[in-house]
Amino acid sequence: MIFSDKFFCGDNRVCTLRRHISAPLFRHAFNLDKLPALLEVTVCGLGVYELFVNGRRVTKGYLAPYRSNPGHIVYYDNYDITPYVGAGENVVALTLGNGIMSSEMPVWGADKYPWRGAPRFALAAEADGTLLFDGSSFLTSGGEVTFNDWHCTESIDARLVKEGWNDRGFDDSLWERVTPAQAPSGEKMICAAEPVKAYDFRKPVKMWRGERGYIFDFGISGAGTYNLKITGKGGQRIEVYTSDCVIEGKKITNRNLYCWSLTDDMADKVQHDFLTLSGKPDEFEPRFTFRGFRYAEITGITREQAQSLEITFILYSNSFASAGSFECDDDRINSLQECVLNSDRSNFIHFPLDCPQREKNGWTGDAALSCEQMLLNFDCANSLFVWLQNICKAQRGNGSLPGIIPTYTWGYDWGSGPAWDNVLFELPWRIYVYTGSDEAIKLCAPHMLRYLDYMCSKRDGSGLFAYGLEDWLPVNVHTPLIITDTILCKSIADTAERCFSAVGMEKEAQYAALLSDKIKDVFRKEILRPHELDGPLGANDTTATHAMAIYYGMYEEDELDSAVYKLKCRIKQSGGHIDFGALCNRVFWRVVGEYIGIDEALGIMLNETYPSFAALLKNGATTLWEGFEYFDGDMAHVPAEIPQGFWSFNHHFRGDISAFWYRYLAGIRIDEPGKVNFAPLFSERVKSVRAEHIFAQGMLRVEICRGGNTAHCKIFVPRGISVRVTPPEGWISNVPELVCGENEVVFTIRV
Repeated sequence: MIFSDKFFCGDNRVCTLRRHISAPLFRHAFNLDKLPALLEVTVCGLGVYELFVNGRRVTKGYLAPYRSNPGHIVYYDNYDITPYVGAGENVVALTLGNGIMSSEMPVWGADKYPWRGAPRFALAAEADGTLLFDGSSFLTSGGEVTFNDWHCTESIDARLVKEGWNDRGFDDSLWERVTPAQAPSGEKMICAAEPVKAYDFRKPVKMWRGERGYIFDFGISGAGTYNLKITGKGGQRIEVYTSDCVIEGKKITNRNLYCWSLTDDMADKVQHDFLTLSGKPDEFEPRFTFRGFRYAEITGITREQAQSLEITFILYSNSFASAGSFECDDDRINSLQECVLNSDRSNFIHFPLDCPQREKNGWTGDAALSCEQMLLNFDCANSLFVWLQNICKAQRGNGSLPGIIPTYTWGYDWGSGPAWDNVLFELPWRIYVYTGSDEAIKLCAPHMLRYLDYMCSKRDGSGLFAYGLEDWLPVNVHTPLIITDTILCKSIADTAERCFSAVGMEKEAQYAALLSDKIKDVFRKEILRPHELDGPLGANDTTATHAMAIYYGMYEEDELDSAVYKLKCRIKQSGGHIDFGALCNRVFWRVVGEYIGIDEALGIMLNETYPSFAALLKNGATTLWEGFEYFDGDMAHVPAEIPQGFWSFNHHFRGDISAFWYRYLAGIRIDEPGKVNFAPLFSERVKSVRAEHIFAQGMLRVEICRGGNTAHCKIFVPRGISVRVTPPEGWISNVPELVCGENEVVFTIRV
């Protein structure tokens, strides 16, 4: 397998919003006197590529190969194209999109990437291990995609389609030779992440006339692209807007997605495509970026075209399999579980993202908060491992990490900190717990040690920490940064200890444990002040302070009653509503469920009034939102003045509610590889639960049906997995404490 470092481009100018450069086409025709046993192609496309052999698209998925900092890692894909070639003439062809090679967004540093330039490719074709040709043999021409930008839009002119350009028999005599381009400096690597592929195709459930065009509702928010089939006059220009919401039922807008000052020209291009018809039946499918949307608005078409066109929402995500399911007899919980799954899928394009419409960034804190529920719901460990390789590469020599990965320099000085940097610890640990593989820990262990040293350098004079982001997007009540950062630093040290112990690094584990103890001592002395536990904590007396301190072990056992009482007081003051941010959300439901009661936790979660998760459903949400702002209407009738906090209607970082349901309603508690503690908490709100989780060894299935003082349980345990049955306090079971597979056990738990 040859990783060619000879890169080539078509037009070497940089595509911008004001200077449109067509997505280049490349082709190479060659003859085979006889067929080799193996003909393989190894290709890298910066930013994204599509590969064809004799007119057939063979690309592994959308947006190949993978988005990375090319100064860190350069990803290649390898293809066996033997089945697609024959004796005589053959053609290998590809086209390139800009990806992150030329984004102009003046935020997150995208407009200042040092690798900005024309899209380029490297390719090596080998016949039975011998180089047959490389990228220097290709010819190039412009195509019908006249503009594309990762964060914005695409423009497609169907009149410029070159029929048969990627197949045999095409006349390329007017095409030009490729231009050499600078090779990136990163480590060459085959992309092992699951490719991005379509997982659903949706037709509109409704269509109506807006104030400037026709609006199509696909019934669900997601990420992907659309396929549009339409016939019209040659040169007719139509525009397609996509968004998760419609303003007062009249028009789509994406202005709400940007909290920064963008030029009107740039803001107008966000999720706004420009299509020109050829005069023949046309088919458009933008494919060099992706969009987050539920609604598509098409302008410049007649009523007859609106009624006759065909449009399909193509949803895509990394092509990993499902790893679990959860359902119960409360329809609101089931709907929220679907919201979690939709948000996870929408925001897993190569790696976990923060939103599919606006940023499309790999925010580290978001993934640290979500990784457990993602691993319960999806077989995504391999994709997370690939991203961890990029996370390790992004670490600076002093141990610091950026808040988004990939990046260049943005995110090191703002956007990081303990809760976000925790990704380096939380992902390897959760991958180990849910798969049994310690490879992620071994990869990250030296980087963990470097980070612990960096973390210690950020202590203030009293030994506390405050160098990151707060409990992100809190509702109404702000918790001081010094509280959440210090607690998360202890959590990092605790997770580091577990990781080091898992791979036999006992000396390092002892170091992490000692660090955790020191942080706890300082936090208790400076913040909790145990001798004042019955008195006020002032500005520190917040839901997040108490819930996070309880969950992360800042209180001693004999202090928990007082701490829980303070948490109850805060909940009462909030009126049984959410009054915390994303960091506390990761632990709040667990703490309330275990120390106050499962029904109390569900009561807050399912409160019908804002702010709560159930209130989102009243607005017609099909995904989780970045904020909890409430409005009077549904997603097709969002008010013109969108409240602050509605930056995105599709986020996953509050999705740990799904892990809460698995853990406490279904009783599936997985805290070490291959071992499950079946320890459900019984709710008066939920009487019937069915859940599954797929291990490498097989599927664990749980069913619970409760009536009165008896819970009827059925568990199927796969071979190689052990289940310990732990009834709620005050209940007893008629099954042995330890159940090993392969076995189905039916039993009851009674008061």
